[in-house]
Amino acid sequence: MVRREAMAPDKALAQAGSSERVLYTSRGGPDGTRSIVVSGGVYLPPGLPPRGGWPVIAWAHGTVGFPDICAPSFNGWSARDTAYLNTWLQQGYAVVATDYEGLGTNGAHPYMMSRSEGQGVLDAVLAARKRYPLSRDVVLVGQSQGAHAATNAALMQSVVARTLRLRGVVLTGWPGSMDMSALDMQKFDGWAALYMRFLPTYAFLDAAARPQAMLTPAGQALYERFRSTCGSDAMRQFMVDRPVAGTLFSQDPSPLEANAQPYRAYPPLRFSVPVFVGIGLSDEQTAPRQAFDAARKACAMGSNVAIHLYPGQGHGATVAKSQEDSLPWVHHVFEGRVPKGNCDEAVFPSAATP
Repeated sequence: MVRREAMAPDKALAQAGSSERVLYTSRGGPDGTRSIVVSGGVYLPPGLPPRGGWPVIAWAHGTVGFPDICAPSFNGWSARDTAYLNTWLQQGYAVVATDYEGLGTNGAHPYMMSRSEGQGVLDAVLAARKRYPLSRDVVLVGQSQGAHAATNAALMQSVVARTLRLRGVVLTGWPGSMDMSALDMQKFDGWAALYMRFLPTYAFLDAAARPQAMLTPAGQALYERFRSTCGSDAMRQFMVDRPVAGTLFSQDPSPLEANAQPYRAYPPLRFSVPVFVGIGLSDEQTAPRQAFDAARKACAMGSNVAIHLYPGQGHGATVAKSQEDSLPWVHHVFEGRVPKGNCDEAVFPSAATP
């Protein structure tokens, strides 16, 4: 732990007995070997901790933007995430939340880079345990970008964070596949906006890359909006403007994407602990079918997966809706009980969003 400080009252969580911003050391860079400093938040329930320390929810947040001021430990949480995290605190769980590499600290934010995100999530808990009364028992909880981070954290924990006792993983808005090679980014859809978020990462991986040179003036304007805006404002405006197909890129960015793909891909989805997957069937940002297929792939590898489908729920709404089911599930795994998976029974409805 490099430093810690109390958060301003308007950034603290109401159900926390203490809310502190922290700086901690981690490993980052393209290959995960560079020593870096990462920011984050530690939120403790009120009162005295139980024997052995507070059980930990390691929260991996969804996309909040690229400017440093967007880091949740600086900027606070959205109303949705505030309610979600307060609920965990009310149940007697501490929340440890990384901001991720380069978000709130020096350097670029390597968006959706597997090793960087997973390491950042785990190192936040390891650092917090040195300064706060926290248990070894941890459940990883992630939404959207954070589901990608939590997945990677779970799959690398036994190697890089052996002192932690991982109890389970909760994933919502899960990007089930990180292979973008089959997508035509010249077409208008949510994927074109997603590509804008990846552009800084291409330069992070290859200093000689000039991804912005591949943009048209319209694409450049959209990129600047994503680069300078926090939260979902840029995405909402994108959906309002609805750029015409083929107007964002002047060159094919797929060679840069091919270089980034190995850094973004998941390891084999063989989880050592139970996994809860909440899928909103009206998710407009991460394909529900891909999340379902990834869950079934994890099942085929022997993982214990509970798949919960939420008709009519979009990308953000699934967070709160799924907590009705994930809350008792998390209670069980912290108690050492093994929830029953439903790999054999889960069926993706034919009428759902693909």
